[in-house]
Amino acid sequence: MNVNPGELKKKIQIVRFVEEEDEYGFAKEKKTVIIRKTRAKVTRTSIKEAVNAGREANEIKCRFLVRYTPTEITRDMFVLYKNNYYQIEYANNYGDSNEYIEIMTAAEVV
Repeated sequence: MNVNPGELKKKIQIVRFVEEEDEYGFAKEKKTVIIRKTRAKVTRTSIKEAVNAGREANEIKCRFLVRYTPTEITRDMFVLYKNNYYQIEYANNYGDSNEYIEIMTAAEVV
């Protein structure tokens, strides 16, 4: 488990979407809440063409390696990287060392 900290050079944000409600309890708008800003090593694991609602879309799976934080990273969060949102599939304490977290994303959210 050798990780070169110099490879963590891509800027990412871990975000969550929160729906704000008006005074009547109806959804007003989605607000982006930044959970963490960090740098990561980004690895694309696979690319496949998919047909989504009658149009072609790229489904991109990525692996983000970031420095460890005790803040919990969950599946209801997204990684924002180069103006694209990636749904978090799981986050793993890389090597159980409390040094890095491996974040696997399921697909690019368009």
